[in-house]
Amino acid sequence: MKFNWDMAVEEIKEWNNTLVEETIIESYDGDVSAKDFHDAIWFASTKILNGLEVQVVIDNNDTLHISSGTSGYVDFKIDPVGMKLPIKCWIHTHPFGSAYFSGTDIKTVSIWEPLMKTAYVLGGRGHYGFWENTKPNKLMIFRDYKFERPQQWGDGTYGYGEEE
Repeated sequence: MKFNWDMAVEEIKEWNNTLVEETIIESYDGDVSAKDFHDAIWFASTKILNGLEVQVVIDNNDTLHISSGTSGYVDFKIDPVGMKLPIKCWIHTHPFGSAYFSGTDIKTVSIWEPLMKTAYVLGGRGHYGFWENTKPNKLMIFRDYKFERPQQWGDGTYGYGEEE
């Protein structure tokens, strides 16, 4: 019998996705800002999936909806069934190691602003951006868990001179 490489790759992907979900779910204690929770998401993105983006949406029932994407983009391939609005928190990774909101991220939080309380973008252990709907045009960026700088938008730029 000939070895089926395609089937082996699919089995590895399925195993990795299960491992990602277990790693993230087991680290969640109800605190969306917990270091251990963020570290588990970062580990899943950079070590288990070897540099693919991961997103975790925590809904109003504290249920985690987890998906992975490419090295530069993540979404849900199938709409998350049973998600209870409003969204408590949206967390996603930038596995290339930079915590900021891309144009796509800004559009996402702008669209979901009325139905999403907070969001994080993870760029490494202790390097993250934090957004909340009470300050909808500002991402607070931290490095080594200390405030580094804000990223603001809504003035015609995304905060770094990149046009909207």
